[in-house]
Amino acid sequence: MNLENAITQIKNFQVSDAMEDYDISEFFDAIGDELEAINRFTDSQKQQLIQTLFNFLKRQDPELDEDFSFIHFIEALDQPDYKIYNAELLKFNTENGTITSTLLLNRFINGLKEEERIEHIDLLKSIADNANYTDLVRAEALSYYEHQMEK
Repeated sequence: MNLENAITQIKNFQVSDAMEDYDISEFFDAIGDELEAINRFTDSQKQQLIQTLFNFLKRQDPELDEDFSFIHFIEALDQPDYKIYNAELLKFNTENGTITSTLLLNRFINGLKEEERIEHIDLLKSIADNANYTDLVRAEALSYYEHQMEK
């Protein structure tokens, strides 16, 4: 599968109430397995795919349970430096609050050195305090914030 086909499939994939968790996992596992030469993607191609994946999250219910096939896929796209992924993750979480994005943000923060950690922990707090997000998303963000502050 080439990048354009993968992007089209992701854009057309909509989670429904009738779906089981494994349906979502199988979809992203298949995309990851069939997508050719991810390690040779240009920065532009990586950015396009990462933005498509974050747009997928934006289209879904913000309380959609975390899917680790999705999480591992999006995190692996921009290895080893994660510059594109990290920038898009921070941008997404500044504008959106979802269960998955707050988990991704917490995982990002876990990998930072102390000075950088402190700088980004406040983003979790701002999600927790944002009345535009659902109570569950806010509670998850607050839980991650409290966890990070205890470290």
